[in-house]
Amino acid sequence: MTGLTTSEVEERRARGEGETGARSVTKSTGAILRENICTLFNALNFAIAILLFAVGAYSNMLFIAIIILNIVIGIAQEFKAKKLVDELTILNQPHAVVLRDGKETTIEAGDIVKDDVMVLDSGKQICNDAVVIDGRLEVNESLLTGESDSIDKTAGSELYSGSSVISGRAYARVTHVGDENYTNSLINEVRQEKRVHSELLDSMRKVTRFTSFLIIPLGVLLFVEAMFLRHSGTYDAVVSSAAALLGMLPKGLVLLISVSLATGVIRLAKAKILVQNIYSLETLAHVDVLCLDKTGTLTDGNMSVDRIVPLGERGAAEDSDALLRAYLDASEDNNVTIAALRAHFGADDSTADAGQPAAPAGDGRFAAQAIIPFSSKRKWGAITMRAAAGAADAPRHAQEGESAATATGTVFLGAPERILGANLPDEAAALMGQGLRLIAVGYLPGAWTDEERLPDALQPMFLIALRDNIRPRAKETLAYFRDQGVDVKVISGDHPDTVAAVARQAGLERWRDVIDMTSVPADAPDSTFNDVAGRYTVFSRVTPKQKRQLVQAMQRAGHQVAMTGDGVNDLLALREADCSIAIASGSDAARQISQVVLLDSDFTYLPQVVLEGRKVVNNVTRTAAVFFIKTIYSVLVSFFCLALNVPFPFIPIQITLVDACIEAWPSFLTIFESDTRRIRGRFLPTALGKAAPFAIAVTGMIIAFSLIAPFGETQNRTVMFALLIAASMVAVIKSCVPFTKIRVFVCVTMVLGAPFALLILPHLFEVVAMTGPMWAWFAVAFVVMMAVTAAIIAAQRAWLRSRR
Repeated sequence: MTGLTTSEVEERRARGEGETGARSVTKSTGAILRENICTLFNALNFAIAILLFAVGAYSNMLFIAIIILNIVIGIAQEFKAKKLVDELTILNQPHAVVLRDGKETTIEAGDIVKDDVMVLDSGKQICNDAVVIDGRLEVNESLLTGESDSIDKTAGSELYSGSSVISGRAYARVTHVGDENYTNSLINEVRQEKRVHSELLDSMRKVTRFTSFLIIPLGVLLFVEAMFLRHSGTYDAVVSSAAALLGMLPKGLVLLISVSLATGVIRLAKAKILVQNIYSLETLAHVDVLCLDKTGTLTDGNMSVDRIVPLGERGAAEDSDALLRAYLDASEDNNVTIAALRAHFGADDSTADAGQPAAPAGDGRFAAQAIIPFSSKRKWGAITMRAAAGAADAPRHAQEGESAATATGTVFLGAPERILGANLPDEAAALMGQGLRLIAVGYLPGAWTDEERLPDALQPMFLIALRDNIRPRAKETLAYFRDQGVDVKVISGDHPDTVAAVARQAGLERWRDVIDMTSVPADAPDSTFNDVAGRYTVFSRVTPKQKRQLVQAMQRAGHQVAMTGDGVNDLLALREADCSIAIASGSDAARQISQVVLLDSDFTYLPQVVLEGRKVVNNVTRTAAVFFIKTIYSVLVSFFCLALNVPFPFIPIQITLVDACIEAWPSFLTIFESDTRRIRGRFLPTALGKAAPFAIAVTGMIIAFSLIAPFGETQNRTVMFALLIAASMVAVIKSCVPFTKIRVFVCVTMVLGAPFALLILPHLFEVVAMTGPMWAWFAVAFVVMMAVTAAIIAAQRAWLRSRR
């Protein structure tokens, strides 16, 4: 068998019969540019700039430089995050062994073409749908079906991508590539239905819809009123209307959210945590229920020998350890159980390739003569041993036949109930009650070649207890989530005793609240799953459909649910969860559909993701109120101006100064702070609630000055602008409490920066030097504004206390 030639590979690739490569989990370059440039906010701002340009108000167009800078920063941050994520994704791609030009060659899975001949043996993942053409395999399709039973595959059998080889060796011809693969078709179907859950994103959409609904009609009305009722010139009408509209747009807030999330993604990427959707950071920060798998999540997927119980005379025999080491050296199996036994007994950890000579095993006294591979269907395997003098001969599988006269004996390894039958030692039940996995070893003098049945008189050798390796920081991680008010659930397909024991060792408080989900019908009503999800913490023997139903039940109870998964059988639950988390050592399907991928396959990194999400939400919520002050008072003052037929009191260049010095500078400098407190309240009500007292006070001040008009137009505008700056600064300073070094720096530079700009460029901002009477009015108005603000804040707090 030679496989494809190099020319045949190129021909198939030219016909489009090669893998298209893993679909990028990040946005394309075009999508990043489009989403940062083609937005409603940008369209409105550029429309205002065009109108100002048309009337020659060039100095008032400075705000467009901030918009362009915002776009450039947003694109740069997303490109940087994309580069890091794409690099990590490439590192995470699977590999395959294929026959090409008669040689076994290791290639990336993305280089496979149709009709390639894959070389599959124990432990390999099947990357593409294929048909076995030679050999025999025992395949685990649990990642596809959720069923742990192994399936025998012989010549002509179909193999599905996403499954893995338990034992055996075979050649298989690739039948499907790209989206035609079974797992890829499932991924594409599930990916289309997945919706991003983000309070920040949804809140900004609401703000965008609201401002876009108001801004066009208000702009038209303000312009028409200025032109035809006040008979202002075109220049004054456009400038006055533009200032009102610019104030309604919280321009920097959308950028602030994007940059904050992208920065968090970059930090996590450096820690080998792949965030495939930037809003997942925020989602996981809000999660209050975390569903974990047992194998590969709470445990590291490996096992270790806990204890060995010698059985009978054979277990105490001088050569018993050597026989077991010989079995482990010769075995072609490559599962976690065999790996744990090899590590404990000091056997060679590299199995011999099929068809290659076996080296003398153990202490050199025994070598393999015939092999019956372990099968999870029959739950045992066997290897016939002979004297090491004949070790140079190749081991032959049992079906080839072997003379019993040349055999020393046969070692059997498998489930205790199969190897020992009814002769289980008394302590077996106690060991199983501790969640330990038991393996029995038996011995038969002479050879054994029958794969279908066990001999009647097996001599017991050992009972071996294996323990799942709990991840080193599992207890600390579960304790962290418990302290943070996150309810951790363990969902597994294993036996109830095993899952409960692992949960107890990992430090889960309610590990006794366990249920065997085989007692819950899959077609049970929602009320049944609601009750089960609320009462229990540990769920065993769970089917893929039940995983999704449990997630849905938790969501119906008002919880934000995060789900970890490693297989195609987890796709339904991963899609349903508010935040989906994949373990990188699992299937490619789970990695592609999940929002977060733990590349080190270690769930103890999850607190780091939560903390990054909290930084984003807390920092954005804290600073968003400053942005919304201008939005609220601009809308209210615009209605007042329409009602009394007076011009909007500010001009665009003044609004730009507030945007740059009081909103953008403090906000973007403090988003890198490490504020990891638990998130309380909802973003939009919290931000608007904090902004409202200042916005109402500013609106009242503007209305009062417009009605009283103690000075000329320019003097009134100067005093009102000074009061606006002062009120906005107080709001920023209030948001910076408690003070840190960076917050003190921000406040000092802000307080000095804005007045300095007015002092050196008064003509640009169309202000005049303040006289004594103007300062007196400023002082009185400022005190009144702060008193009104304090009264509204006190009323808010009293109202909130009354609702608790």
